[in-house]
Amino acid sequence: MADSRIEEYLFRAACPNNEILRDEEGRPSFMVFIPKFRMNQVITNGSDRVHPAFIVNGREREGFYISKYQNSKQEGAALSLPGEEPWNEIGYDGSWEACAAKGAGWHLTTCQEWGAVALWCKRNGFLPYGNNDHGKDKRETAFRARPAAWDGEGAKWVRTGTGPLSWTHDGTAAGIWDLNGNVSEWVAGLRFVFGELQVLPDNDGADRSVDQSTDSTAWRAIDASTGEYIVPDGNGTTPGSVKADYQAEPFDVAGWGSRWVFTANDPPSKANALRRCDMSFIRCDETVGPAARELLYALGLLFNEPYFDTKEQYAYLNNGLPEAFMYRGGYWGSGAFAGVFCWSSSWGRIHPYEGNGFRCSYISPDGD
Repeated sequence: MADSRIEEYLFRAACPNNEILRDEEGRPSFMVFIPKFRMNQVITNGSDRVHPAFIVNGREREGFYISKYQNSKQEGAALSLPGEEPWNEIGYDGSWEACAAKGAGWHLTTCQEWGAVALWCKRNGFLPYGNNDHGKDKRETAFRARPAAWDGEGAKWVRTGTGPLSWTHDGTAAGIWDLNGNVSEWVAGLRFVFGELQVLPDNDGADRSVDQSTDSTAWRAIDASTGEYIVPDGNGTTPGSVKADYQAEPFDVAGWGSRWVFTANDPPSKANALRRCDMSFIRCDETVGPAARELLYALGLLFNEPYFDTKEQYAYLNNGLPEAFMYRGGYWGSGAFAGVFCWSSSWGRIHPYEGNGFRCSYISPDGD
């Protein structure tokens, strides 16, 4: 047996839920399998519906593979490998194209897939630490990863998978690394149009043949009362759709804090400005029904139950842009604001930034 095959068997023996998958050019990536689950398995009082991450083009799938590591750039290709510099300073379109170029089944990790992993972490009592404080986690002092770049404050991004086990999604060597900090990660399948939430239904964003361009007719708004996918009007003003409004008033018991509120109403706060709030402050108003709320939970945009260790993970949004795409997790300088539930939709599809990277996922187009 070839040495490479022996190494793969040894790897799978140590990490049974991991695989080494090869793209159409034969290049390897370390991947973690996430098996299918239902909403009531990850949220209290959830429905029996399958989480949308496991439905592609109307067909239930048994699971998906997600990159074990933030993707690095190897001879122009996106690969999930340990000990490498993450591919950064890239926009949404560049991230999507790098993943799609790997071949059929490969795709930029979707917001639905990220949301599924985040909910699994929370339900199983472990939220990952990571590089959110210049080479270390803000809650740790002794553990530091291997730096790959520096600035005046210390380390910036670190090499993939070189932190402690607390930086994996399940606290084991078999887990997904660096979902908290290091570089924020673009995710597919979701955008905001002037504050209106739009998605590619279920996990259709995992299909690279689905048009994700600005003018694509595949995008759908979400009916706030029923949770159904509806055709948007193109202006972010679809009647009855879920939209994001920013309420800059004190709400919490201490008498301070602004919040994002999901509503079916046209947001009076609509403005080309980046605004944020603690994830624990986000709410739905009375116009958003249970089914639509559950979809927001599935996407990891909203908490539905008492949280632990998630306070201070922040949500950032610009509800005045014609198209704002999402990146998640935070970066090396986010500090308390980073985390697996942290999300931001503040830039368009071509905006590059050194603090942004991505990771690929894979679902077999043949259903294997």
